[in-house]
Amino acid sequence: MISAIYSFALTTGANRVIRGARIEHVCGDPSLGPEKDYAYGMRIVATALEAVSTAVERPTLFDPLAPGHALEAAHA
Repeated sequence: MISAIYSFALTTGANRVIRGARIEHVCGDPSLGPEKDYAYGMRIVATALEAVSTAVERPTLFDPLAPGHALEAAHA
């Protein structure tokens, strides 16, 4: 699940939660301009694809803004 309100998604039991940008633009930020918005959205989607292929045992947050572009999971 991609969500801007990731804490709510984690407490409701979603196994894999990808931190989204904003409530009105979950997979992007139009204020960045077209090129940066596209890149940001692609980074969120790439993180979501990584999350789907990652085994988890409990609700896990995947942050597309993690330093070094590494996939980081923080268990709730």
